[in-house]
Amino acid sequence: MRRVFHAILLACFAVRFFSLIAAPLGAETGPGRPEEFAAGQALAEHLRSAVPEENSEFHGRLIIKSEGAPREIPIVCRVTINPTNWETDYETAGTAQSGAERLVVLHSTNGPNQYLYSRAASPSAALPKPAPVPAADASIALAGSDFSLADLGLEFLHWPVQRQLKGEMRLGEPCYVLESSDPQARDIVRVKSDIDKEFGAPLIADAYDAQGHVVKEYSLHGSSFKKVNGRWQVEKMEIRNKKTGSRTELKIDLNK
Repeated sequence: MRRVFHAILLACFAVRFFSLIAAPLGAETGPGRPEEFAAGQALAEHLRSAVPEENSEFHGRLIIKSEGAPREIPIVCRVTINPTNWETDYETAGTAQSGAERLVVLHSTNGPNQYLYSRAASPSAALPKPAPVPAADASIALAGSDFSLADLGLEFLHWPVQRQLKGEMRLGEPCYVLESSDPQARDIVRVKSDIDKEFGAPLIADAYDAQGHVVKEYSLHGSSFKKVNGRWQVEKMEIRNKKTGSRTELKIDLNK
């Protein structure tokens, strides 16, 4: 049975990972550096332009594991389709230690992401109106997790250099391999992602710094899928910070 991921599969380093529908991806091109870059640009453009079919809403938890006991933060993600663009809206609940936070990522088929972000001043304070954040400053961690604003916007798909490498099998699925680079980026300058050939969804991705060290690892490993209201939805995704040793699991409540 064909798994269908509808919009969030591409707005969170996974969340655009809850539900994306993309058109079938084209076949790989032959070897050769010019062809690799041309194919990479085409693949990145295809992923950037995957417009959700419908408005949707997902509930889940950020489970943050670093020093001490794990922390759980409720999160809601809403996908809204507008006449000229679409948006993914992530809102985390306040906890005893921190205030609520909200991220809105505005997507379009022919322009860069726009980020709007806000954080409540205290656990009991109301959320202020989200304010613009330049993409270059979108390394802010959402709710103290290992997911940055740029991760959730899949900002690497907008980087200037896109290269398609030789395909490989990951998590038991045939994948395209996309290498995205931005030498001018501050912390992470290269991302290597394995894109499921059938569904157009990143299954595994590694993010590198300028010295070639892995900074973050993202994976759908260990996730399960469930059909909800006629759509296949992913249960969880995980991102690990290799520099700090922390990791965050985004777990989706498939019953809501």
